[in-house]
Amino acid sequence: MPTRPSRSTLADAARTRVARPLGRALLAGAVLAAGSALAACGSTPSTGTGATTPPEATAGPNRPVTDQPVDADGALSCPRSLASADGLTVPQKPQGLDGNARLLPERDPASLVVCAYPTMTVTAATPPTAPYRLTQRTVATTEQRRQVVDLFSWAPRWNGQENACTMMAGDETAYLVGVRYDDAVVWVAAKADANACSRATNGDFASGAPLGVPLRALLAATPTPAGARCDARTFGRLGDDRTLAPDGVPLVTVCRTAADGSTKPTELDASNSAQVVAALRALPTRPTAHTCNGSGASTDRRFHLVLTYPEGPAVRVDVDPGCAPPVRGGGVESAQEGDVVDLVERWSAPIPGPDPNGAVSSTGGVISPERPVAPDATSGTTGGSSGSSGSSGSGVAPGSPGVRVGTATPTDVPLTP
Repeated sequence: MPTRPSRSTLADAARTRVARPLGRALLAGAVLAAGSALAACGSTPSTGTGATTPPEATAGPNRPVTDQPVDADGALSCPRSLASADGLTVPQKPQGLDGNARLLPERDPASLVVCAYPTMTVTAATPPTAPYRLTQRTVATTEQRRQVVDLFSWAPRWNGQENACTMMAGDETAYLVGVRYDDAVVWVAAKADANACSRATNGDFASGAPLGVPLRALLAATPTPAGARCDARTFGRLGDDRTLAPDGVPLVTVCRTAADGSTKPTELDASNSAQVVAALRALPTRPTAHTCNGSGASTDRRFHLVLTYPEGPAVRVDVDPGCAPPVRGGGVESAQEGDVVDLVERWSAPIPGPDPNGAVSSTGGVISPERPVAPDATSGTTGGSSGSSGSSGSGVAPGSPGVRVGTATPTDVPLTP
């Protein structure tokens, strides 16, 4: 695979364009993944190399809680500006808790504020430059707080692998989410970018999910689309950097793509699901870059699995016996099939698939649909990822529109790398 352009290169290229298609669907509750046909295998080997399993996550420091500026409404003050457009810098690292466990803990905060900093505006005569100024401060409602906590607390840990990205031009916004608890304070940085290639961090825990995308939609109260299980979206789930099937008791849906492009789902019962999940967990894994190398043979045996949990987002696993590696999840892949294919084919037989010479990436390698094109909060148009045969993403239920900054002047907060 060719060297991925740097973020600054992507940003420079994007600023030279005047428009781009935007669009991204969001779901509430158990956040699921959009299923579509996998592209034919190409000739580019996977870059997902490394240890058999990622290193164990270490406990983060439990820093004492310090005084931080608070506005009259009781929520944290937003910094006046950001020095960088990367969306990966927080004012303070987590205080009063172990910030390396999750982006946010699974509990209700006392207050939550979202600070918005536009870093790219394609229609502006003069594009934004550093320092990037605060343009909107939103104090979340009770319902919005619940949605943001659900979104951030389940976010998967970044596996350290860069993903292939499109180079669509469009508006981008860096967000800081300031969360106060009775005994702790956490800031999370997340960016809404056109290509859903950004990450999110609280300074200790880094997630590979572009959480600024669903966060922007939440603030804009973007409607929630309907969709079948195989056609739903997910950014992954906490724990998918270590296993193909994170902890829990999910039900499994097998999704196969027919020659006419339609998706044929098979929903497994609890007993059969448990067998497939156990087979996935038994496979040796390594970090994945969501590509595979194959001969371009028949697609008949390809399928993807959607693992739906009683709580939190779903997980998608792509399986193609004709590609190497044959099994790819949200954060890890396996060079072995184990019992997975044989088990699945007991209850979901192979069907004639689409043309194996269909869409592939510009490098010839299959790109798993982990990085869909991001939406504009005010646009209903839809864009597709170049070189990808499908898309997946995550989202949250719509909330109330944000409240714009009034006359109150935000307090400067030193930014901690």
